[in-house]
Amino acid sequence: MLSRPSSAQLKRWLRSPAAISNLREQIRQAAITPHMLTVMRQIVPDVHEIPMLKYSGYREFERTGERPSYQNPYFHRRAMLTRALVETIMGDESMLDAVQDILWAICEETSWVVPAHEEQGPDYWDVPPPIIRTEALGAHTSLTREPDSIDLFAAETGAVLAETVYLLKDDLAPEVVQRVRREVERHIFKPYLAHGRNHWWFKGELNWNGVCNGSIGLAFLRLEQDVQTLSEALSMVLEGFDAYITTAFEADGGSIEGVGYWAYGLMYYVTVAELLREISGGEYDLLAAERMKAIAYYPVGMALKPPMYLNFGDTPDTVQLPAGIVQRIAERTGVSELRALIGNSSRPDEHSYSIAKLPIMLRQIVWWDGKDCEAPPLRDYVLPTVGVVKLVGAAQAKPVVLAVTVGHNDGHHSHVDVGSFVYHINGVSLIPDAGRGKYSKEYFRQHRYENPFNNASTHNIPRIGGQMQQHGREFDGTRQFYGTIVEHGARDGRKFVVVDFHTAYDLPQLTQARRTLTLEPNTGVVQLHDSFVFTGEPLPIDECFVTWHEVEIAGDTVTITGEHSAIRIQAEGAQFSLETLERECRENEREGVLKRLITRVTGTEFSLTITPLA
Repeated sequence: MLSRPSSAQLKRWLRSPAAISNLREQIRQAAITPHMLTVMRQIVPDVHEIPMLKYSGYREFERTGERPSYQNPYFHRRAMLTRALVETIMGDESMLDAVQDILWAICEETSWVVPAHEEQGPDYWDVPPPIIRTEALGAHTSLTREPDSIDLFAAETGAVLAETVYLLKDDLAPEVVQRVRREVERHIFKPYLAHGRNHWWFKGELNWNGVCNGSIGLAFLRLEQDVQTLSEALSMVLEGFDAYITTAFEADGGSIEGVGYWAYGLMYYVTVAELLREISGGEYDLLAAERMKAIAYYPVGMALKPPMYLNFGDTPDTVQLPAGIVQRIAERTGVSELRALIGNSSRPDEHSYSIAKLPIMLRQIVWWDGKDCEAPPLRDYVLPTVGVVKLVGAAQAKPVVLAVTVGHNDGHHSHVDVGSFVYHINGVSLIPDAGRGKYSKEYFRQHRYENPFNNASTHNIPRIGGQMQQHGREFDGTRQFYGTIVEHGARDGRKFVVVDFHTAYDLPQLTQARRTLTLEPNTGVVQLHDSFVFTGEPLPIDECFVTWHEVEIAGDTVTITGEHSAIRIQAEGAQFSLETLERECRENEREGVLKRLITRVTGTEFSLTITPLA
């Protein structure tokens, strides 16, 4: 780990900083700026009609658990600011009023903490999430207290306003600059300096740490003029960063949160790291740490057909990586294959969400060369600590990926999926990880694992004695229910992995549940063999598999047909039945209908073969 600078070092750098890149001039000169402006104009066509943020919209989450009625206009305001800022920098002086109007509107917001994250204040700091409110809302809420807590988006808002003022300070009305400084100090600086270490995320093992500490660090670097205060704040930021790099990524460099949260957590970490490298004249370089290479390689290892990735847990299976951030990580760590994952990155995702991240969008402009690269070749990938094994082959020149997860059933964004596997061919997961459910109030509370997309019912693992695998806590888990990679490698021309997952069930009489997966790399044929050992009488076992695609059952044979490929699943003597999860998909706002294949196991052994079809 890179040792943190002393207070004296920080003050020396801050008093006499080395040359810092002229971000405004870089935006003006970047070849991709006109293209990015075109994209912004398409997604944010108007920057003058600022959407209202209503009290009823804020309280909609408390009443129904729904997020969009407040969050959509909240993020749209910030997306409007990004476009108006870039337009102004590129010479459209008529946009300056829009910039000031949006800045003023954001400063007028009562709270920058979104409703879904409201319970972050002093009454809750000693209670690890997830939290169920024990009292009805009264008068003492985040809407009536002085700002005392900081969530992801409050922290980002501070960075957005600070970066805007930093870039346009000579063009903005002095009273607008003063108002922004005052509100950033009130919402971010004072709460962070006073009790930032008391926030559960400050040294958290998750993306919140990187986002919150990083955004706050950027805001301080852009706005704070007192060297003593700035050095104290940066000391805190770097303390949080140490915990982030050490604990949010496992020893093997992987993240249990998945590729999407890998990207989100690193966005502001990288932004602040590069600013500190410049300020210190290269003396302090967070991205030079050797550990960063393994962390940088993680999305490469998890890639299927970019922008598709293995999506164990809450991460989506399609992730548009932030092009500028990713290119900078690739350049600074030497992991060139990471750069090749950037594809179709010129269009940020829906609801203006990416454009709302103004500092990240600006670095998309100045750090990305605008070129899409051919995706790196698929390779086998093993994360022994995270518990992922990915094996690669081909079927009639179509790439095939077989992957299994055997980590544990608690932790940030976890699903109950120890031993579950994915079969992916030619850009489609015909036996997939079903993905995440709808982000609602209950999704991050004690009832999280009642959602079928989180519990074992939509994962490719057996039910034993009528029981599913057990879940742990979403936060501060003890890894009570887990799996083990027993062995992996190659023999007789086949790749294989053996895992044990009996420890993921709360069944004392189950002493072994061992799954062996074998891939013939030249044909794409997979063989699965499960064996179970019990003390006393064996419990009944139901094997379960899911798919989003068309299914035909003929006795012990199942055909799954996707848009470009098909597979045959054969398990001698099996009697497959099919369930469709239409209601569950509708309630979780998932497109398509997930289907679940079930067969009862005779005895304590089960085998099947997956064969790609022409």
